[in-house]
Amino acid sequence: MTARTQVRARGAARILALAGLVAAGAASAQENPRIEAGRAAMEAGDTSRARASFTEAVNRGDAVEASLGEYYLALMSDEALDLPAALAGYRHFVARDPGSRFAARAMARIDDLEAHSEGRFVPLAALERVRRSPDLSNDAHALEALDAQAGTWPPGNVRAEAWLLVGEAYLGRMQRPRDAARVFLRLARDDGASAAMRELAATRLVAARAVLGESVRAEQELSGARVTDAVRAEAAVLARRVRLGRGATWVLGILGAATAAGIAAVLRRGQLSEVLRRWRRPMPLVQLAVLTVGGAALAKASDDHEVRPFLLLGGGVLAVYLAAVVLNVAGGTTPGARAARAAVCVLAVLSVAFLTMLRCDPMMLEGIGL
Repeated sequence: MTARTQVRARGAARILALAGLVAAGAASAQENPRIEAGRAAMEAGDTSRARASFTEAVNRGDAVEASLGEYYLALMSDEALDLPAALAGYRHFVARDPGSRFAARAMARIDDLEAHSEGRFVPLAALERVRRSPDLSNDAHALEALDAQAGTWPPGNVRAEAWLLVGEAYLGRMQRPRDAARVFLRLARDDGASAAMRELAATRLVAARAVLGESVRAEQELSGARVTDAVRAEAAVLARRVRLGRGATWVLGILGAATAAGIAAVLRRGQLSEVLRRWRRPMPLVQLAVLTVGGAALAKASDDHEVRPFLLLGGGVLAVYLAAVVLNVAGGTTPGARAARAAVCVLAVLSVAFLTMLRCDPMMLEGIGL
């Protein structure tokens, strides 16, 4: 299970725990009038009457009703974000009836609260206030305030989860990858966060920097973070692709500039007809057609592969071929000049192939170790 899956699973477990606690008591409420009255009041939004009914159940009910009263009082405190009272209530419930079939759910909630008790639950209450509210969790000002507030909290799970919540919102629905990268970097370097949380933050940092086209920066930033080799390797791969992409762009730029100079020389010398004659040679064009159209048809027929990479590759290689013809006509005839032209054209073809794979299907680069 990945770090991200573990974090999501813990969040889902909290929701299921609370939902389970609600459902658990509902089964027994019909047999306990005070509990049933309290539940009806809760559903009506009358928290004062509900609390009074559950308190009466604790003080005057039999053992089962009293334990359920403790449970519902704890649940109400939990929902009201009075988390110290909720923790105490769950403990009282389990202490009253440790053999209850609902005790396991209550104990799971106890464990979760204890694991997030730093700062006497003040940080957790602030986090839950945003996390439980669709309006606040989608409000930029609320998230910015939570981000700043979390910086004043003691190290621990709550601070880490708050920064993760903010970072995910920035990277996803708010489309603020630069702010997301800032938050994820802070979390990836947070020694108070768990190893799983740091790894997840580092992975999301790499993703945010990739969106910004700053994968090289992500590799540099992770050099000071305690993260796994797998995350570093991912950052290194993306950074290497950026460097290779820049190099490929420079090669094609140099070839383009040289071709423009060659065309000017050809026109000046009156050699345009020679260039056109060589461009019309059928064999190179047939070979390019076999490479592109033939390769695309074969890939489409064999595994329904997308044909666009082959067509882009063919178009790019055709452009390199046309440029090579111009350079051969306009350039020198010495062995050194010919070798230099050949080297540039080979690099240009490799650059076209790399940029095509990078744009269309980066998974192809993994197959060749890039």
